[in-house]
Amino acid sequence: MADYFPNVTSGNTDYVQALQQSTNPGDSAPSNVMGQADFLRLLTTQLQNQDPSKPMDPTAFVTDLTQMSQLEATTKMNESILAMTASFQNMQTMQAASIIGKNVQVTGEDFSHTQGQSSQFRLNSELPLTDVTVVISDEYGVVKELNVADMSAGEKTIDWNGLDNVDVSRPSGVYSLTAYGTDANGELQSIDTVVGSRVNSVGVNSDGSMTLTLATGERVSMDTVREISG
Repeated sequence: MADYFPNVTSGNTDYVQALQQSTNPGDSAPSNVMGQADFLRLLTTQLQNQDPSKPMDPTAFVTDLTQMSQLEATTKMNESILAMTASFQNMQTMQAASIIGKNVQVTGEDFSHTQGQSSQFRLNSELPLTDVTVVISDEYGVVKELNVADMSAGEKTIDWNGLDNVDVSRPSGVYSLTAYGTDANGELQSIDTVVGSRVNSVGVNSDGSMTLTLATGERVSMDTVREISG
């Protein structure tokens, strides 16, 4: 071997390493994606080498070229739409971040109460109800039962003075609401409650929707926000 290749011997480590080095066929493989320029080049080559006695019908090529142009235009349009969607989501995130620290009214059960102050919340029912009762609870159990009597369909504002069933002022903290009433058929119906809380943080979900983390620790969708105040 040394006679024919004087610079390569069996003991040459560079030569051995070169033989052992793995290669990736994909690095040198041609691209499988045909663009408009490739199609035009192929069309020109076929027209130059066609049989003069049997000329090719250019109609099919023109049709294919038109379809390819439409496909490229659609692809570019999709890319533009994706870019606009990403920009819109970023704008939504910035707008949502501006409500951090603000008070919101959301459809939920938990609310923050400050001792010595009244807490206000709203009841929302699609049906007129009688014997409406609101139960306020903490982590240890029932704190207060409020008898609201009757309410029409729609919303009704309720104030709680912060006193429990034995008229003792309750400490600041997180409390829960349960409300129900009797409909025209004598059946009990639950009532949605709208409570106020402060926004601690805003999260962005994978689908682009927003989730608010409230001071109560509850996580609610941005869609549940009914009112925003300073």
